[in-house]
Amino acid sequence: MDGDMDGNAFVKKLRQRIEGDPNLTPAGLAQLAGIDGSTIRKMLSIKGASPRIVTAEKICAALGTNFNDFMSDGPDPHHKEILQLYDQLTEEERRLILAAARGMLSQRHEQI
Repeated sequence: MDGDMDGNAFVKKLRQRIEGDPNLTPAGLAQLAGIDGSTIRKMLSIKGASPRIVTAEKICAALGTNFNDFMSDGPDPHHKEILQLYDQLTEEERRLILAAARGMLSQRHEQI
């Protein structure tokens, strides 16, 4: 374990996240994170296993979050639902949602 990261807490939260999402597998998540396919499986199966910080950050990014938000209770109660809905959209629908969100932020910045 590198730095101040609590590897056991990370692995526990990761296990809960994978078990709570029927569409998420250790192998699939590893692929999304761009890490070796056995990394997450080993992390979950070896008692006391602890990822390097860079690995934890890649896993968090693949989950659509960052390490700090992943380790907290989450930034917003709607965050998970938004991500789940986004995952169900077509590419065109995703582009429309992104354009709308960017437009909202642009308007907000113009008002300041």
